[in-house]
Amino acid sequence: MNLSPPSGGVAVISRYGAAVLLAGAAVAISYPFRGHLYTTPLFFAAVFISCWYGGIGPAVLTTIASTAAIHFLLRLPRPGFTPEVHDLPRLAEFVFMAAVAIYLVRARMRSEQSVRQARDQLEIKVNERTADLQREVAERRRAEQAAQTAAQMAQSHVDMLLHSVDVLATEAAPATFIGEMLRTIGHHLHAQQVRLWLRSQEDDSLHLRIAIEGEQQIGLEPNHPFVRDPQSWHNSPLIQEMLFTKAPVVCEDVARDARLAPDHRDYLTNQGCKRFLVIPMFVLGEVRGFIAIQHAERGMYRAEEIELAQALAHHVMFATHGQDLSEQRRQGAILKERTRMARDIHDTLAQGFTGVIVQMEAAEEALLEEDPEHAVRHVRRARDIARESLGEARRSVHALRPQALDKAGFADALRNVIQNRTAGTSLRTDFHLDGEPRHLPANVEECLLRIGQEALSNALKHAHPTEFQARLAFDSNAVRLELYDNGKGFVVDRVNDGGIGLLGMKERAEQIGATLKISSEPGVGTKITAISPYQPAAG
Repeated sequence: MNLSPPSGGVAVISRYGAAVLLAGAAVAISYPFRGHLYTTPLFFAAVFISCWYGGIGPAVLTTIASTAAIHFLLRLPRPGFTPEVHDLPRLAEFVFMAAVAIYLVRARMRSEQSVRQARDQLEIKVNERTADLQREVAERRRAEQAAQTAAQMAQSHVDMLLHSVDVLATEAAPATFIGEMLRTIGHHLHAQQVRLWLRSQEDDSLHLRIAIEGEQQIGLEPNHPFVRDPQSWHNSPLIQEMLFTKAPVVCEDVARDARLAPDHRDYLTNQGCKRFLVIPMFVLGEVRGFIAIQHAERGMYRAEEIELAQALAHHVMFATHGQDLSEQRRQGAILKERTRMARDIHDTLAQGFTGVIVQMEAAEEALLEEDPEHAVRHVRRARDIARESLGEARRSVHALRPQALDKAGFADALRNVIQNRTAGTSLRTDFHLDGEPRHLPANVEECLLRIGQEALSNALKHAHPTEFQARLAFDSNAVRLELYDNGKGFVVDRVNDGGIGLLGMKERAEQIGATLKISSEPGVGTKITAISPYQPAAG
């Protein structure tokens, strides 16, 4: 509160006029009793009142007026305006006492003003502190609510994980596990229906994987717009919004949401759906599908409900992705086994038939030369090769060791294969063994033997050489197999990598970590070198 006097002209006149009136009132009251009473206190009262309500200026005016009145009007035995020296102490006393009164009044007013200001400031601080406390209480309540919500969500996650573990322990089929996860989502969110939609990586079409209503898995609903036309989801603004934002999309009112196509809205309305929630599912940052959660009652989705649904959707995506990877592994295993069978059949039957053909051609030449004895020997060799190839084929079906390795060591087996395939033909063969033979793992021996067989078979079928040389060297760090023929050769860069023979040799080398080098030029011949480093002993 401001106690300073107003500064307007009218206010100033009124304050000073009041000061004069107060002095006049003191004179009027004191004058009749001047002979009987001590009149100075009334003038002190006038100065006090004038100072309290008017300020220092009016108080000084009242003091001057009172001093004049006391000295000139209230003199005894009669009034007079002639000053006398013996009156000065009395007037000085009055002036001094008036000044003290003015000072005390102003000091009192200043102290009251300070008290009021302190009280106002204290009230402001109290109000600010009260507001701070109210905010703290509100924030604490919000924090408690958030903590309670987080605890509920955490409990939901724990329940869901425990349920997932139970399902994994009792259900072997991935589809059953995914269905249980969708039932869990429907149970925690009190949903009418829960649908799992997945995108095809081939044509980006949308397919309904599983639909859950209540606790039961239902059919794939052929009347759903996305089921009737798996590409129509590209024209849905709501689904496109989910793809763009990569975040859950909420439809609070099916009947009024402009993002729904008419046929989609009609289908949901006929299903009794009033609102739904779409949760995207990610694999490596890409939206691979989504979960649609439908509700039959109106209302708004709470943030914790959306967060819980999103967390549960991740578990469904993990299971779905795991099922896809399992299927891919199964298909890969099937393809790998088919490749192995094709390679082994080529290494056995095809190479065996090549040997049979070579021997039968030699028998034919012997018959033309009227040499039945040699013809019979070639036919017998062809029969032996056919039987050996049949045995190899049976072993390959069961993924066993080649028969040649069961009968002899690796070096002798390779030498026998070359001699048996070319016996009685015009092809001259030469086999060299360098170094002391070392024990090799079974897979290394088998793959190197198959590479040698394939090189000989290719030479007999395509190169028509007159010489074939094989060199097996056991070096200090690796075993080296060199195969050379002086046939017609070929351009290596133009060779068909899709051919079973060369592709099979490369795959064999990769299986044992060996390096394979093929060198050939037309009219010069072909050289194949396979180098397999020794594998460290186990333990």
